[in-house]
Amino acid sequence: MAVPSSDRARRPFLLSLSLFLFISAALVLLFLFLDPSPGSLAFLPSRVSASAPSAYSPQQQSLTPVPARGSPPHSQPAGPLPTANAEREASQPPAAEEARGGSGSPGADDSSGARGVEADAKAGTSVAAAGSGGDDGELPASVRWQTCSRMGKGVSSTDYIPCLDNLRAIKALRSRRHMEHRERHCPVAPRPRCLVPLPFGYRTPVPWPRSRDMIWYNNVPHPKLVEYKKDQNWVTRSGDYLVFPGGGTQFKDGVGRYIQFIEQIMPAIQWGIHTRTVLDVGCGVASFGGYLLDRNVITMSFAPKDEHEAQIQFALERGIPAFLAVIGTQKLPFPDNAFDVVHCARCRVHWYANGGKPLLELNRVLRPGGYFIWSATPVYRQEKRDQDDWKAMVTLTKSICWRTVVKSEVVNGIGVVIYQKPTSNSCYAERKANEPPLCSKTDGSRFPWYAPLDSCIFATSLSSSDERNSWPVPWPERLNVRYASVPGDSAYNKEAFEADTKYWKQVVSEVYFSDLPLNWSSIRNIMDMNAGFGGFAAALIDQPLWVMNVVPIDQPDTLPVIFNRGLIGAYHDWCESFNTYPRTYDLLHMSNLVASLTTRCDIIEVAAEIDRILRPGKWFVLKDKIEMLKKMRPVLKSLHYETVVVKEQFLVARKSFWRPGKPASRSG
Repeated sequence: MAVPSSDRARRPFLLSLSLFLFISAALVLLFLFLDPSPGSLAFLPSRVSASAPSAYSPQQQSLTPVPARGSPPHSQPAGPLPTANAEREASQPPAAEEARGGSGSPGADDSSGARGVEADAKAGTSVAAAGSGGDDGELPASVRWQTCSRMGKGVSSTDYIPCLDNLRAIKALRSRRHMEHRERHCPVAPRPRCLVPLPFGYRTPVPWPRSRDMIWYNNVPHPKLVEYKKDQNWVTRSGDYLVFPGGGTQFKDGVGRYIQFIEQIMPAIQWGIHTRTVLDVGCGVASFGGYLLDRNVITMSFAPKDEHEAQIQFALERGIPAFLAVIGTQKLPFPDNAFDVVHCARCRVHWYANGGKPLLELNRVLRPGGYFIWSATPVYRQEKRDQDDWKAMVTLTKSICWRTVVKSEVVNGIGVVIYQKPTSNSCYAERKANEPPLCSKTDGSRFPWYAPLDSCIFATSLSSSDERNSWPVPWPERLNVRYASVPGDSAYNKEAFEADTKYWKQVVSEVYFSDLPLNWSSIRNIMDMNAGFGGFAAALIDQPLWVMNVVPIDQPDTLPVIFNRGLIGAYHDWCESFNTYPRTYDLLHMSNLVASLTTRCDIIEVAAEIDRILRPGKWFVLKDKIEMLKKMRPVLKSLHYETVVVKEQFLVARKSFWRPGKPASRSG
């Protein structure tokens, strides 16, 4: 039968319409599934459950807060906290991704082509007010992030440390005689706001305890130390790994045997009981501190940047406490009388130089009755230069009343001398010559932040009646012993210390371990950015991790209490960069600090420093008032961090592998 001409005319139109509708539907579906924005995927249940906080119920039982009066800012809770039975705010991230060490796919390299630090600072980076801060629909802040580049000759952008790599300030120094070029020279405003790129092939670090002995080469791709120390067993390369055999310049039979040797020649050292906190000067790759962890000893290992290439970066990648510093012209950022033992294994410091100021700095940070262990060639070699150094050391140690406890016989080519600092002032008064002199009240501030080295000796504060009880009780009892008021502030008393300890023990157990989306099995290096009395670190003491307790310079000085507890830490100003390499901490923890911090510096600069220190795939936790969470969350979102607010008091942010010009991901 013939088809009417009108139907034949309609057929092309209907076919065209059908094709148009089909293509339009396909494009819509493609857009929905490829667009990574939260809005385009809001209908997916997995997306909603991963990012949106559940409602907070005021009827839930609260934890006991620290009293507002007499407690450090770190400890003051921002409201009631739910118990462990409360509904979780977000799902726990899978441990499998952390355990397999990431995919190992390439990260950003130095040739990103983005503008450098100075150009970025001039770009007028700004934050736009966005969202309410509490709901998942909140938008990222409008920040024009750029990658650090063109750092200058000898500075890798992947290892950039603003206060130690300020080439303009270093070139302007009049002298480098006392290691001034290795001290802090921070950029002035506008401060750097760029993001440090990843080394090519960066991947999730090897987990502890395996990391003590081996790390990924691509994470710290520095071969010079392997070659330079190839005969001393510091570090070797094996395929994709750097391997640490536990050797060292002075550890001829390995660091484990060396530690045993020290205890044999001086049993009173009592590692992990009488001795808890150690300062290791010129630590190399920190194997001494790494092996002391087996003895319940926590060591602050330090060395200057690049004296031996990336030694501190190696240490932190291994999961061993370490810090970039030098005894040059300024004091170390530690309180007086902090460490039980100071150790130097051939650390190449001329202790008697500059009027003996380097050794006077060790005397300042060493606890009365504490020991200085010196394992160096002047102790046992007979060459003229070594013997001249030894005679100068004998004269200087006698002048500051250090007693020689033991000088060992040469064993396997090395020898050790151990000195003890006096516990009273009687020896100072009995000296024939008042040299170096005792310090007076007019000799300047005792606070060590950017303070010049002393040329005098501060008398011990112990009275003769206190001498028998001057040493802390044995570890681990000293962790929770009550201490007297913090110097200079009578409000910070024993009651505040006890309340702080009780509070953090409870909140860590019932909230941090239960409700926060953190994979604790993948966390080794932690920094508490406003440590207070160290209660957060004390609450984690039974976990296989360590905590760097930072006391900001504008907060009450509680760092002496932290060291008395057998913990370690440092002073710092968070408007400047910290003395560590990029990508060295698994968890950054900040409590009740944003308000005071942002009165002095820009929150963008603080976020850039957090991003620099934090490892990709790891976490930043902010405990604060909801107003402060709302202030910080959009900035972290602009960095492509996954964020969630828990119980209206905790902002948990997970860093991705995103860099400007590179896609965001949760693996390298």
